[in-house]
Amino acid sequence: MKYYKDNSNQVYAYCADGSQDEFIPADQVAITEKEALKLVKPQLADIHYQNQSIKNSLFDEASKKISLLQDIIELDMQKSNEEEQLKRWKKYRILLNDIDVTQTKINWPKKPE
Repeated sequence: MKYYKDNSNQVYAYCADGSQDEFIPADQVAITEKEALKLVKPQLADIHYQNQSIKNSLFDEASKKISLLQDIIELDMQKSNEEEQLKRWKKYRILLNDIDVTQTKINWPKKPE
């Protein structure tokens, strides 16, 4: 990608292969990707929303895995270490639950194997 900005610091990205060069206005100035990323800062509310979406998705995945493992155990259909897996997934889900999505940098817990 090639990055440009206009007089109001609005950032634009164009294909690096030059196929869009004819659409680049003369008043736009070429900038580096690093400069573009500095100019395009997400709003705090967007970060919180994204974090909450990630948390919800991971929590749902953990809940589904826990539900299946509980079924396997309750119906005495274990094949290997389902009880240990269940404990790990439950711990993971608790760690997820404790995540504060209003933080800008989150260290997401590692999924159990």
